Amino acid sequence: MADKKCLVFSGPSGSGKSTLIKYVLQTFESVVGTTVSCTTRQRRHSETDGIDYHFIANDEFDALVERGEFLEYTECYGNRYGTLKSAVHDVLRDKDLCVIDMDFNGACRILTENAVNEYACQGVLVLPPSLKTLENRLRLRKTETSESIKRRIDESFNAPRIARYEYVIVNNHLESALAEVREIVENLMPNLRSLEATAVSRKASV
Repeated sequence: MADKKCLVFSGPSGSGKSTLIKYVLQTFESVVGTTVSCTTRQRRHSETDGIDYHFIANDEFDALVERGEFLEYTECYGNRYGTLKSAVHDVLRDKDLCVIDMDFNGACRILTENAVNEYACQGVLVLPPSLKTLENRLRLRKTETSESIKRRIDESFNAPRIARYEYVIVNNHLESALAEVREIVENLMPNLRSLEATAVSRKASV
């Protein structure tokens, strides 16, 4: 898997990170895949188990930690989240680039310690254009308390954390942000067209 890569995306709620990830997956669907994280938090009504997250109990999460099955895991706002090693391997068995949606703590750990040393792992941090913009977006969601909004803002605009990422996209205008993330993917895979053609041919032969 020496030629396989991982691209880790982080960003606060309201940054537009999910929109950019969705764009990458749809635009490069033949060569890019993504993982589904595990979490101990409660499932929201709009979420589907196995698609948005694998919703598991604390004791099951503990067992996975004990067996060393997580690539990374962290606690965020009282809930635990983790990326399974097997999930990354499953993606890279069939795809050339694995996109991982990861919170700041997990991403910084991986990007700093090079925990994904089997792959060329790089980080993309997605930020809103200003503190005020982020605050307004979070308040419009009506899912955050004033305390959690302040905490998310403090985490997002933390200079040492920002420095861990190879790429920072300031999502002021969506079209510009989409162009930036497309360029990142294309630069990561200079033989992209060849990979896409191979993927299409492999799919047709199945």
